[in-house]
Amino acid sequence: MNPAPASTSFRSILGEKNFARLWYGQIISSLGDRFYQFALLYVILGIKQGLDVGKDSARVTFCAMLPGLLLAPLYGWIVDRFARRWVMFWSDLARAALTLSFLYLWFNLHSLTAVFTVVFLMGALNGLFIPARQAALPQIVSAAQLVTANALISMIGVIANFIGIPIASLIVSIFGAKSSFLFNSLGFLASAWCIYHIRNDLLPDHTQTKGSDKVGSWRGALAGWRVLREKRELGALVLVNSAFSFISAMVLITILQQVVQTVNLDSVQTLVNGLTSFLSMFAPKPPVFGEIKTLAFGLLMAGIGLGLGVGVGICGASKRHSRSNALPYIALALLGLALIGFSHIQDYWPAVAGAAFMGVLSAFIVIPIESRLQNDVDDARRGRLFALRNLCTTTSFLLGLAVNLNGDLLNWLGPSRLIGYIGFAAIAIAAVLALANASTLNSSWSTRQPK
Repeated sequence: MNPAPASTSFRSILGEKNFARLWYGQIISSLGDRFYQFALLYVILGIKQGLDVGKDSARVTFCAMLPGLLLAPLYGWIVDRFARRWVMFWSDLARAALTLSFLYLWFNLHSLTAVFTVVFLMGALNGLFIPARQAALPQIVSAAQLVTANALISMIGVIANFIGIPIASLIVSIFGAKSSFLFNSLGFLASAWCIYHIRNDLLPDHTQTKGSDKVGSWRGALAGWRVLREKRELGALVLVNSAFSFISAMVLITILQQVVQTVNLDSVQTLVNGLTSFLSMFAPKPPVFGEIKTLAFGLLMAGIGLGLGVGVGICGASKRHSRSNALPYIALALLGLALIGFSHIQDYWPAVAGAAFMGVLSAFIVIPIESRLQNDVDDARRGRLFALRNLCTTTSFLLGLAVNLNGDLLNWLGPSRLIGYIGFAAIAIAAVLALANASTLNSSWSTRQPK
């Protein structure tokens, strides 16, 4: 008699104790990350009295992402060589210690070199933890549960943004950065505690590894590339993922410029005036809101986050459609259409609605690809494949930032035209990759891997 299939509802997967321990630990850790981000911004503003905050922020971002470019092969080797539970556990403990080091290195020594060194090391450990978690997920839940499990993992960022950002910004504003670094460290310790109590060590399965793919061999470092050569469909999905990262980086800067230059913010000012009048009835003095454009951009990002949460929920609830081979290509093309429409929007609240729709489409790209890679790649090479995929997406994101780094392209085309061109590029990329895989688009990928 065949065993009954595992339930794929959100509730049933959270009922899996090992997954629940990982998930709740990651929520706590991600909430702590929001404290780290605002505390780090506090430090950056303290450098040269914040006169070069844009340049210094770019340097910090570069230092945090540089390890993903330099150390990807090492990440894959570690994740496919050692028990993934312990890789995640020790990464969390090391990040907790590094976060606490800010209290001495910056607030006592005021060493800028030490700050950038710690940011680099934090980025290196983040880059190790993520592929370990991605590779371990199919060892924790069944193949049929992967889409829902990835939806829940994606929901972590949504929860952290909606809860963590307002609280973190308030705490940093009131108490300064010291307490926030402490909160972040406690978040990593809580995550480590949860991971420690996962019952399975999550050892990679090397029983079916070919000689050239053995994790200890020099050629084994290239196992991720061989996976993509063997399974061309997966290579196309990695290209879709990389294109999405590049587009995301370009759109992030371009939409900010459009909000500043093009979109009518009178409705935001009306909202602020109403809130000020209402709060003045209770506050001892009238509240003062910051720069209206900053508030407008923050609300726009919240719209994207809300849309992402909706998209995550849809993906998790509709496993059959989420496993469609065509979905990532369709979502990327629709994202292009949405960007073209967004480029013509002049009023603010329609822009927020458009941003939310783009957030929904983002979930339709990321979650199916993540689940497909986990399902189709054997356990012995999964860590190296995800390290390679993350290298591609990180490189693409940095390239997207670099295109607009000096501002010449934005100044030449203007934000609205550039957003429209990005949309056309997204449609073209989706069409080319879909045509290259046209024979597979009418089918869905099947969940055949064992738990």
